[in-house]
Amino acid sequence: MSGLYLEDYTIGRVFETEPVTLEADEIVWFAERHDPQVFHTDPVRAKNSAFGEHVASGFQTVAIATGQFIRTGAVEDTGMGGPGLDEIRWTAPVRPGETLHTRVEVVEARATRSNPGRGVVTLAFAVDTESGPVLTFTATIFVRAGAGEKA
Repeated sequence: MSGLYLEDYTIGRVFETEPVTLEADEIVWFAERHDPQVFHTDPVRAKNSAFGEHVASGFQTVAIATGQFIRTGAVEDTGMGGPGLDEIRWTAPVRPGETLHTRVEVVEARATRSNPGRGVVTLAFAVDTESGPVLTFTATIFVRAGAGEKA
């Protein structure tokens, strides 16, 4: 898929992403650098934590889900970054060996007032594993508008 323009983001459009399996060594690698809590960094000590087991950082799960969407190609050459994420809810832990399945739905798409060559798109992310739902959040991104592609 080549990048989509604002006009391609119709409300209700759904993107199904390629699944990603998260292994224990990846969980430790991410956590040691970005979220060094024992239940993320040390599988043995994690057994005595509030989770009772080794689990992934929620921030790692958000990053993976975002990458899954980017790899659909939707924002290739048309994405212009974004101002933020909202309503992040970690509903269950992600364990080593679980596979993340991310579904992304367009919930809003509109032109910006200040630049006719750019639009604002709001995306609802829902992430599940074989154990059930683990994460939801919304992301707001900027994309090129087809009418403004030469602007």
